[in-house]
Amino acid sequence: MDGHMEDIVRRIIELEHNAQDQLSLAEAEAEKILESAREECRMMEAHIMEMAENKIRQLQTKGTREKEDRIIRIYEDTALNMRLMEENAELNQQKWEDEIFNRIIRGE
Repeated sequence: MDGHMEDIVRRIIELEHNAQDQLSLAEAEAEKILESAREECRMMEAHIMEMAENKIRQLQTKGTREKEDRIIRIYEDTALNMRLMEENAELNQQKWEDEIFNRIIRGE
C-alpha cells in the first residue's frame, strides 16, 4: 500500500474512533439527563404527596363523613395521578432517550 492509501486508512480509523468517542459521550449524557428527569419525577411525587397530606390534615380537623369521603378521593386521585405520570414516563422514555441522543449527536 502506498503512503497515500495508508493516510486514507489511518484517517478512516481516526474518524471511526472519534465517532465511537462521541457516541460514548452521548450515551453518558443521555443517562445523566434521564437520571435527572427521574429525580425530578421523584421530587414531584414527593411534592404531590406532601400537598395531599396537607390537604388531608386540613380536612381531618373538620372530621365529618363528607370530609372523610373527600380524603379518600384525594388519595385515589393522587394515586391515579402518580400512576399516570409513571406510565407517561415509561411510554416516553425511549422517545426522550432518542431525542437527547439526536440533540447531542447534532450538537444542539
